[in-house]
Amino acid sequence: MQVSRPDHPSVELGYGHPAYLDPAALGRELRRVAEICHQCRRCLPLCGSFPTLFDFVDASPSEVAGLTDASLERVNQLCFHCQQCFNHCPYTPPHEWDVDFPALMRRQQLARVGREGIPVRRRLTTQTDLLGKIGSWVPILMNFANRNRLSRILMEKTLGIHRDWLQPRYCSQTVSRWWRRRLAERPAAPARFADKATPRRAVLFTTCSVEYSDPAVGRAVVEVLERSGIAVQVHYARCCGMPFTDTGDLKAARRNARRNVAELLPFVELGATIVVPGPSCSLMLKHEYPRLLGSEEARRVAASTRDVMEHLYELAREGQLDRAFPAPLGPVAYHAPCHLRAQNVGLRARDLLQLAGAEVTLVDACSGVDGTWGMQARFFAESQKVARKMVRGIEDSGASVVSTDCPLSALRIEQATGRRALHPIVLLARAYGIEP
Repeated sequence: MQVSRPDHPSVELGYGHPAYLDPAALGRELRRVAEICHQCRRCLPLCGSFPTLFDFVDASPSEVAGLTDASLERVNQLCFHCQQCFNHCPYTPPHEWDVDFPALMRRQQLARVGREGIPVRRRLTTQTDLLGKIGSWVPILMNFANRNRLSRILMEKTLGIHRDWLQPRYCSQTVSRWWRRRLAERPAAPARFADKATPRRAVLFTTCSVEYSDPAVGRAVVEVLERSGIAVQVHYARCCGMPFTDTGDLKAARRNARRNVAELLPFVELGATIVVPGPSCSLMLKHEYPRLLGSEEARRVAASTRDVMEHLYELAREGQLDRAFPAPLGPVAYHAPCHLRAQNVGLRARDLLQLAGAEVTLVDACSGVDGTWGMQARFFAESQKVARKMVRGIEDSGASVVSTDCPLSALRIEQATGRRALHPIVLLARAYGIEP
């Protein structure tokens, strides 16, 4: 088995390595990793990429050496960057073989974008803030269009979004609008946040999904944190940039990352924790911002970022979380998102829901969405195959309440089961007797 890696850019150098997009170096690295995966095959059941890779290998008399560029491109197209294989693989860094399959798939994707560019319709699907602002201005019209069969067929033909994919609902009462009205009623809140005597502070980076489509999550975060004496500020100016990485638009991803770091850093300097209620977005701030920008400021913001349930669990361990739950929760089927598991922080939402009296059934399976991959018409059927285990787990749980931290997983759950999945912070607020 080939294990040397002369053309493999280190994780630290990442996107800036001179060999990163070199076609010959990339081709050698793809085949080096394919050889290791072929010999191992541990990740076979995770997604479509691995069985496709192994089918191509098995069909060639010379196995990995016979892989064509076209077959490797097909493997890449089926990768939706769920990150499951990284934790599943026994050869990830610091192992000497240094296998990082998700990073390699991203590298291959970026090389393809460099050759072919990004289709206009794929660019349009990344404009989450523009769509969110329009949706919050005219929510009735936008929500009608997103559920009208004729407009959905048109959307499929123009944007490539499958007609059966459940689009998010838009709300006129965004988190930012609610927060501004709340500040007008409580003008002392900003002064308390800035007061050096305040022991704990948190700034809520709402994410585009929560800001425009699920503001109850943002309200719940504020209410739950304040109940435990945390001074809270809300900040949202733009998307974290994750959708741009989904299409390979690193320029746009860096632009958003740079601006968000500049605006979040002052909160960090005040000693605040950045809490994020979406696992893809918290993963972006924690892991991708330092790689995209390579700056000390990005590293400081990353080090101060927590998934919201991760932060609440830290408060609980320190004895600072209010543990009085007057309205205990009953049976809950909790879906653990891939991008949260990729952060290696444990299943903190499950632990906190149990603390609040819930009988939790863990559904540890992928929803098969990740960004826009699973909603695209060309991958929709494949994404549904990936999601079967998750759907079965929810249906077999017998729980009347379904929960997930991931807004896209929530849409897939509702599309597949007809049941609306709630963010665990909303359930925690209900256990406190708060209806956000």
